[in-house]
Amino acid sequence: MSGLGWIEAIKVMLIVCAIGRNAFASQPESRYKWTTMDWLEAQNVTHEVHNVTTADGYQLQVQRLPRLGAKPVLLVHGLLGSSLGWVCLGPERSLAFQLYKREYDVWLANLRGVAPYGRQHIDLTDVMADFWHYSFHEHGAYDLPAIIDHMAEVTGGEQEDHKDGPEADEEQMPHQVLLIGHSQAFNAFLVLCSVHPRFNQRIQLMQALAPLARLHRQVRFDSFQVRNFMKFIKKRQKSNKFEIFPPGYFRKICQSKRDLCEYYTKQLAGSAQSNKKLLEPFNYENLLQGGSAREIKHLHQIWKSGDFISYDFGPVENMQIYHGVEALSYNISQITVPIILYFGETDAIATPEGVHAIYAKMLKSVKSVRRINSPKFNHFDFLISNDVKGLVNDKLIEQMGQFLDGRLPYVIE
Repeated sequence: MSGLGWIEAIKVMLIVCAIGRNAFASQPESRYKWTTMDWLEAQNVTHEVHNVTTADGYQLQVQRLPRLGAKPVLLVHGLLGSSLGWVCLGPERSLAFQLYKREYDVWLANLRGVAPYGRQHIDLTDVMADFWHYSFHEHGAYDLPAIIDHMAEVTGGEQEDHKDGPEADEEQMPHQVLLIGHSQAFNAFLVLCSVHPRFNQRIQLMQALAPLARLHRQVRFDSFQVRNFMKFIKKRQKSNKFEIFPPGYFRKICQSKRDLCEYYTKQLAGSAQSNKKLLEPFNYENLLQGGSAREIKHLHQIWKSGDFISYDFGPVENMQIYHGVEALSYNISQITVPIILYFGETDAIATPEGVHAIYAKMLKSVKSVRRINSPKFNHFDFLISNDVKGLVNDKLIEQMGQFLDGRLPYVIE
């Protein structure tokens, strides 16, 4: 190509980029329908797609913002979430982009049931009832081990390719990952380290945002509201609607029944930092979706029992699966991974009391308990608050750096 040809090509590229930026700025509504991959491609950030198959056949897509040789961080979504929650506020405020800018090797998990990245299986399809027979137990017992082992295989191979000299023969420590999880992701982490103790050496630090492990007498909604919600779950099941909340479900309901949506959001998630943003999570097509009946029932069982127990199938099935009439309790006292807990003042499900109850149960592991510095901050604010960068992400990254440098202060707020 001639010199003039190159100049014209560059001009065209600049015009296209300018149009793209204008479109990005002028069509915020369209971004509510974007997926994780849409966000990564729109930012033109280097990214990879990894396909991971679990031991029980689920095929999960994991996205990566790669930095060769950097410390790997795995972001794990919570109940009804997906990797979208870590990117949906764009490059200036979303945690995935912030970590990448800080030179971390960022991995975004998608657990089974997530649309569209956790809907494949080697034998089942998502219209089959058996596909939806999972709770956070399977997330921790199958999904997280497969993802973390895959990360170690990939990053270990990259390091081998770039080794030089005598250090190539040295015995290596197990590949370690920094874990950050929202909501129910903490439950999956507890299952992971209880069922597969080897991951106590594989996870360097767990930072849990609004963790859900302690619910009994700790939540801010009452048994009447819980019963109504469980009736709704049973009704979905009887109609053979295995997926509790399909993509777009909340958006459609909250547009037609706004008052009802506001009521239940305040009751079950808590008062938002901004009243105007209370229903913001439901504007997104794919931010809150999926969920199996067993997933909800398992949380309900924890709420009722007061113990962090495996799924209770009932006496007959429990005998077949657990060899006893009762569900088993996870042995979380043996977990040695350092943990930092974060809570919002007005979170109705991961309440300050509930998070401190986790701390009381895990005194050996919990290194810090942090309150988000805002008088109102609910369960979803951890993902979509306008101030999430300053209130959550910057603090989280600072704490992680202090931990890695061996100077994390012991603070219980």
